Amino acid sequence: LDLLFCVICGCQYNGRYLQVGQSFWGDDQCTVKMTCTTGAKLQSQQTSCPLGQTCEVINGIRDCYPLTYATCMVSGDPHYMTFDGETYSFQGTCVYQMAGVCTKKAGLEPFNVLVQNDGRDKKIGSVTKLVEFQVYGNTFVITKEHPGLVMVGSM
Repeated sequence: LDLLFCVICGCQYNGRYLQVGQSFWGDDQCTVKMTCTTGAKLQSQQTSCPLGQTCEVINGIRDCYPLTYATCMVSGDPHYMTFDGETYSFQGTCVYQMAGVCTKKAGLEPFNVLVQNDGRDKKIGSVTKLVEFQVYGNTFVITKEHPGLVMVGSM
């Protein structure tokens, strides 16, 4: 029984408890990643921040953070602004991918943003009816029919 308990217990590091699978940076330059493994052992791995990210402490947490951020947006009937600041109007009336990760490159969290446009209430053009975000195994939906609410589910 003691052996079974020890296999699932976490690790101790500088007086702090870590759960199995939990990681932290072992140095100030984000070049050594420490991970708590089964059997209460800390495993170290030589690594670095991905291209386009820098090692920083933000809100007390040392991690790799993006050097820059970008925003995309949809509004109105519908008008789009892309990550590079370009704007255009698109009147299609189906479900479209607005943004997402197109590669399986390490360090990028897969996500998907879908937009559904509807043209039934308009003689010309369309309006945004629904926006769906898929990330971290969850789905978040914002609809015109339920203003101010976000529906949450699993993928």
